[in-house]
This record gives sequence, structure tokens and C-alpha cells, in this order.
Amino acid sequence: MVLPNTSIINKPAMTRGLLSIAIASSLLLVGCNDDDNDHYVSAPSVSAKFIKTFTANDINSSFGLGSTATPVAKCGVTIEKVSYDTKGAADEDTNATAALMLPTGDAAECKGDRPVLLYAHGTTTDKGYDFAQVGNAKNPAVGEANLIAANFAAQGYIVVAPNYAGYDESKLDYHPYLVAQQQSTDMVDALDSARSIIERKKRANDANYSKIDDSGKLFIAGYSQGGYVTMATARALQDKNEPVTAIAPSSGPYALAAFGDEIFRGNVNIGASRFAPLLGIGLQAKYGNIYSKKSDIFLDKYADAQLPSNTPFGELVKAGKLPNNALFQKNPSDPRLAGLSPGKLFSILGGYDDTDYLIKTDFRAAYVADTQKNPDGLWADNGDGRTAANPENNLRKALKDNDLRGYVPTMPTFICGGNQDPTVYFDTNTGSMVKLIQTEVAKNPAKKLNITVLDVDKDNEADRPDYQTLTIIGQASMNPWKVNDVVKKVQTNFSNSVKKVKDDADPNGGVAALLAFYTNYHGDLVSPACTEATREFFNQEFKPV
Repeated sequence: MVLPNTSIINKPAMTRGLLSIAIASSLLLVGCNDDDNDHYVSAPSVSAKFIKTFTANDINSSFGLGSTATPVAKCGVTIEKVSYDTKGAADEDTNATAALMLPTGDAAECKGDRPVLLYAHGTTTDKGYDFAQVGNAKNPAVGEANLIAANFAAQGYIVVAPNYAGYDESKLDYHPYLVAQQQSTDMVDALDSARSIIERKKRANDANYSKIDDSGKLFIAGYSQGGYVTMATARALQDKNEPVTAIAPSSGPYALAAFGDEIFRGNVNIGASRFAPLLGIGLQAKYGNIYSKKSDIFLDKYADAQLPSNTPFGELVKAGKLPNNALFQKNPSDPRLAGLSPGKLFSILGGYDDTDYLIKTDFRAAYVADTQKNPDGLWADNGDGRTAANPENNLRKALKDNDLRGYVPTMPTFICGGNQDPTVYFDTNTGSMVKLIQTEVAKNPAKKLNITVLDVDKDNEADRPDYQTLTIIGQASMNPWKVNDVVKKVQTNFSNSVKKVKDDADPNGGVAALLAFYTNYHGDLVSPACTEATREFFNQEFKPV
């Protein structure tokens, strides 16, 4: 079976939650930034710039989120952009920006003590990605930013959403992609900076801050890359005994080393040619030994690949700067790769090519040879599910150093995803984390945990007879009837969304429907479902007025 070469594949795979073409068109009704109203509050390392205020009616009528189970806005939202100092992967000084979303209005939910949501966004190759551009259809962040603004800020949360070092106005010329220490530091720096702005502007009697206070309750959430960053940030704060009310990581590559091994051994994920440059360049900045020059890892014609970029990914592909999704050479002759075969469906979605691929075959073969000599505990016969004890390959060492397996959250935790995800494999990442947490609990039954794990996709449960879509470890925050009610609602909404995507592509359920399902799965289907479930979970920890 050969799938058609469709433009759907050109979508960024670990998407920022862009929900549909209809959203983008509807956003044009909202308009761009109100630059005439800009004002700044300055400090040696922290400043804030007013961007725009939306009324609740703006959010309800013009954000285009009606298909995502987003609730009616209770509050208006004021957007400010915070600029702050942080560190790069090599501990170099740099700067970054973050969106600060403030609930506004006279309803009880919109004033007084408000909880803070620290939000981590998903992977993007667009350097201009700016979460402060809520409502601005010209910015690539608009879909995810609108989703979070409507689901949290418009429901009474103060939202802090970093753009990350390397994006927007950051002077860093790369992004420390999935570098746990740097990304968690960046998140905390953004949070501290936003809180300092809130305190300072309240003292200055700024009208946008006059009716709200930081309650001290801190929630952390994120999707895809942001799910990983959420987990890493929670670990960093937990290690420092800093209080966190609850966390909700979704669809993250937590088992980074095992995930990397799976991909290099053949199971190429959708979006691979986007993630590889981000990851390789970021890890090189951190460790300095992933390659001597980019042509050691990337095919010569792609040796100048640099992400993130001000040029959209599709245009980079058209210009011959990067392959669309081909990561490896098809049918390589290197004996170290003998016996490996393309995984599942994803090779025919463009993971391999005879000549136009990204990663050099000898680099891949050296990596694979080390997986055979020093297997990851998730893939080894009778393995313990943990990272390889002594990997020798430098890339594998770096991935191990940033793998989150073994971390056990002590704060209330909600982990979400979908088991058919072709971009961030659910069983490899969420599944392995959960099994190790369960093992830890079995060793220490007295450990008091509050962890809920939800697979929003029950559509293929007949193919997974021994698998449960809901797992509770310890004492759930939500009482049993509430858990069951939320799960049923989220899974039903997800199934309905899947059906619509397939029917829109091909009502007869042909190849086009299957392709649409896989290319929309990670971002347009699972992301809003997990956002809905996260909101419900957090509302159990923060009792809204």
C-alpha cells in the first residue's frame, strides 16, 4: 500500500495545538496587537509590555475553539509580555520572554486570590513563536495560546507561559531542546519574573493588576515537549522542596533514551526531521561532544541545518534545507543495521528515503551498535525498564542524562496522552514512567502518592485487552464518580473528534482517512482532549469560587 504525497505531512508534527484551518480564519476577526497602548515596567533583568485585553465575549465568539470542549469564558483576559534573564544549555547568560495572562472582570472567579498556571508549550521550529500573541493569526503560537487562554486564564487562572530561550526576542542562537536542567531553569526564571512583575505593578496601582492577587497555589502543565518540560520542572522544584499544588504533563517524551533507541532502530516517528536538528544542536551546546561539525551527523547537503528558524519549516523543505520527514537511508548496506526494519506505519509516511534523508548512515549505525552492546532496560530481555547502565555512544549518554524515568512526583499529578500517538509514543514514554512509579510504590507501600493517568483514546481498546485507559496510583484527587464522569466525557469527545477528522478526509474510510488520523493525532486530537482533562483535574485541587 502506498499513501499519497499529501501536504498534511508538511504540518509540524509535535504541533503547538493548532486546531484547524477554521480557527485561523476566525482569528482574523480578533485582530492583532494594540501597540498604541504599550507600556513598560523595567528592572535590571525583568520588564513587562502590555499586549492586548480581550473581553469574555471576544474569547467566546472569536477564538474558534468551539470543537474543543472549551468552557464559556468567565473572565476577560489581559495579555502582557514579560522579558527576563535566564541561562542557555552551556550555562551562558541569555534572555527569554513569556506570556503573562491575567483574568479580568467583576465575577468572583476573576478577582481576589488567583492560582498560577505555569504552562510549557509544545515543539515548534518557528523562532518567532510568541505565546503572548493570543488572537493574532499571523503568529504560529496562536492556536495553542488561544487554547490555554480560554481554558485557564478566562476561567480565573493567572497564566505564565514561557516562549523558551532561543525563541521570540531571545538572543540565544539555538534552543536547548529537551535539556532538562536548562528547560526547568528557564521555566522557574519565567515564573519568578512574572511574579515579581505582578507584585511590582500592584504596588504601582496598575489597573490591570488591581483586582487580583497571587494566591500562592502553583500548577504546572504542558503538552508534548511541554509535557517533558513540566515533568522536569516539577522534579527540579521537588528537589528544592519548593511547593507545587499539582502538575499535569501530557504526551511528553519522558523516556528520552529509550525513545531515541526505538527511533534509531527503525521506528521513525512523524516529525523526526524537525526534532533531530533541534535535539542535536541543543545537546551539542550542553555537552560539546555530540559532533565535531554538523556534517558528522547530518547529510552534507543538510549540514547547515539550523532550527529554530525564522523561515517556516515547509519553506525550508522547498528550499532544500531539510527533508520533509525522512530521517534515515532506506535499505542501508551497513552490516551494523542488518535485520532492522522500518517500524509500523510510519516509514511509508516518509521516515526513510534512498537519497534524501537527514541522519548519516554511519552515525546511525554507530548509535545502533551501542544499543546492542548496552541495551536500554526498556528493550533488554528481562530488563528493569530503566536507562542503559553504561552507554558508550555520546548521543546515548546525553539522552540518558536527560531521561526522566525514575522520577516519582510527590505532588498531585495527572498524566495524559493517547496510545496511538505516532509522534511521541505513549507506551514507550508514559507507559514506562508509570510502570517504574508503580514499582517504587510496590517497594514502599507507605509512600503516599496521588497520580492519575489517562489515555484519552479508547477507540482501539479491543486490540489492547489487558490495558486500562485509566490508572490511579495512590489516592486520586477526584472522588470516584467525578473521575469516571470526566473520563467518559473526555474519551467521548475525543472519539467524536477522531470520527470527524476521518470523515472529512474520506467518508468511505480509505487511505486518506487513515493518513488524516495519524497526522492530526498528536496535536489536533489529543492536545485539546488532554487540555480538557487537565482543567477538570486542576479544578479538584483549586476549588473555584
